[in-house]
Amino acid sequence: MAPDRMSLTTAATRDIIFDVEGYSATILMSDGRGYFESDKFTVGGYDWAVRYYPQKGGVYVAVTLVLLNDLNVNAAAGGEQEGGVGVRFACALQDRHGERPPERCRSASRVFSECGHEWGFWKYATHDVLDDPDFVVGYCFTLVCTVSVLRKPRFCVVELAA
Repeated sequence: MAPDRMSLTTAATRDIIFDVEGYSATILMSDGRGYFESDKFTVGGYDWAVRYYPQKGGVYVAVTLVLLNDLNVNAAAGGEQEGGVGVRFACALQDRHGERPPERCRSASRVFSECGHEWGFWKYATHDVLDDPDFVVGYCFTLVCTVSVLRKPRFCVVELAA
């Protein structure tokens, strides 16, 4: 007889493809301070956006994830999430052949605690990487982002007796 199987956590996952058109123009427009924000998308009952910073520190391109709604309005994920919502954010630079070289992929996990919370890869890639014709085609490059949100986590804290 096969053992019973159940999941300790449930995650909603979504892949989003972002085309950054006019790469060199985005650098000029940002002047090292600004960012470009994606349209809103929903994963796990929460609204998110990806932000692309063309000149973070003058050398780097940054890619971040931002939570766009309050945690207590998340009925789809089981109501209010005390302490935040657990998220895994991954971002891959796609080459001209549609491949995602492992050295151009970044992923990490974080707990988002409030609306406007922003987190991600502040040093995602240097400009010389993006200037490579294997990644920028016709002044455009493509990022493939994956957002996984834990839904209805039941996390328990155990207090040890002294």
